[in-house]
Amino acid sequence: MFTHHSTTKLVFLLALSTGISSLAYSAPDSATLDIIDARQKAFTALESQTKAVKKTLDGSDTDWQTLLEASEQLVANSDALNGAFVLGTQEGSKAKESVWSKPEKFNRLMQQMQQGYQQVALGAQNQSIAEVEKGLKAAESTCKSCHRSYRSRW
Repeated sequence: MFTHHSTTKLVFLLALSTGISSLAYSAPDSATLDIIDARQKAFTALESQTKAVKKTLDGSDTDWQTLLEASEQLVANSDALNGAFVLGTQEGSKAKESVWSKPEKFNRLMQQMQQGYQQVALGAQNQSIAEVEKGLKAAESTCKSCHRSYRSRW
């Protein structure tokens, strides 16, 4: 699970990274590697929380409190990724260069992922399985699209 401490660390590292943007073409330093690590942990947390939300959906026996807590973590983790791909953090990451050179589509997909997870949380608040499932579908489709377009295979 991506904790509040990790989210705080990511925000700090993102603020710190603005001073390292000139390192875009040099070997990654420890601050850059920390940002990349925090990003990867946020994505891993999103993946595991998405699976947990899916398992929690159980028709009339859905544990809405557990679902709400998990959906709030999804929102927090997706929000933490907003702006996490700052210039200078490509070296050493699995992301393709186009994330930084042509960020428009990537940023749009990240925003759509956030909106999907926000819909999951709203569905959990409203105790609406249909709304939760619709949000999950929206978020997961952007994950697949980003992986196809922006994640290096090596």
